[in-house]
Amino acid sequence: MANAITLATSEKPSLTVSSIGTLLARHYGLHMTSCQKLNSYEDLNFRVKVESNGDNSKETCCHGYIFKVANKRNSQNTNYIEAQHEMMSCVLGNGILAPRAVPTLTGHLYLTVNLPDEGSENTDSTDTDSPYVVRLFEYIPGTIIQSVPLTPGLCYKVGEMAGRVDTALKGFDHSGFHGNPVIWRLDHLPLILDLLHAVEDNGDREMVSDVIKTFQSRVLEHLNEFPQGMIHGDLNEGNILVTEAADDDRWRDEHDVSAILDYSDSAYQPYIFEVAIGMTYMSILSDNISPQTASGYVLAGYLTQNDLSDREIKLLKLCVCARITQSLVIGAFSFHVDPSNDYTLNTARIGWPRLRQLWKIDTEQLVRDWRNIARSCEETRVTDDGGDDDDDDCGDYNDEEYVRLGRV
Repeated sequence: MANAITLATSEKPSLTVSSIGTLLARHYGLHMTSCQKLNSYEDLNFRVKVESNGDNSKETCCHGYIFKVANKRNSQNTNYIEAQHEMMSCVLGNGILAPRAVPTLTGHLYLTVNLPDEGSENTDSTDTDSPYVVRLFEYIPGTIIQSVPLTPGLCYKVGEMAGRVDTALKGFDHSGFHGNPVIWRLDHLPLILDLLHAVEDNGDREMVSDVIKTFQSRVLEHLNEFPQGMIHGDLNEGNILVTEAADDDRWRDEHDVSAILDYSDSAYQPYIFEVAIGMTYMSILSDNISPQTASGYVLAGYLTQNDLSDREIKLLKLCVCARITQSLVIGAFSFHVDPSNDYTLNTARIGWPRLRQLWKIDTEQLVRDWRNIARSCEETRVTDDGGDDDDDDCGDYNDEEYVRLGRV
């Protein structure tokens, strides 16, 4: 697995703006007018704006497109690429906004193109060319959630959307999701032990080892005992899109969750992993509310769409710690491999303090706090549906309520 991680994070193609324009013109009949590189762990992503070449009837998306080149590992598994497309179509078919792949002039949803490997001295030579999967997606307008103030209501909406996605995917399966070594699958957590040399040895390595050991004995050794299905698997701060909320938003928030992006880490996994991952990243994003409160509202939203047992809820703290650990170690290793990509350290500044804090918190007390939040939101939801009383709206929050519910 360490080799797979090295492959995914370090072996990308060398791609010039002019070559992107050439591919768009040749295979999509589009003339590129602008190109902006976007952050990415493993793949190459660009936002491009285009106009039609005029020699075909293709209508262009007024918001532009995302030009995506898969990493070498995933490019070698086109069945997995096809599985992602079917999964996104399933989500779209259930009324949830997701990326929509644009067909080429010949009707295909992806291309396999020989491109020079990154670091190749002569990008004009074909001696070092490798096959990479290239795709074009319609750009979805909005703002990624890390760019707006995080509120309890927005955390609740993240959980609610995660639950909607998981519910929409129940019964969906594809052979491409089985056997593919997705680095970010939470059941692969023990494999990051091989990467601990990239983590500064200031006591954190011992904590990471404790998290992994506990997660392995309490969760992974009982994996088949938990309800499972297809999950998105990476509800991080860059994959959740928000737009302006409606005037009658029950939370009185400025923003609403509008779409979930990037299904490249999707897999057949326990549902507790999905909600735990969402709880993880909202806890890391939270600066004006406590991490316990942020994660509690994510859980409350998820429970409106998908049930979890008492046993699953009691294991969520451990799953959240496992995901933070995974993100921190892989991020440190990725930066060790490619120091030019500081995006891979995005979680580190807040992630390590969050992990230290959460690992020490009493689990039973934390679960009680989460249940209080979920109960408060459920009671308010019932009241709002009945239209009898709006005085106890859990969307009408303040700092004192954060302390009461989050036990700061």
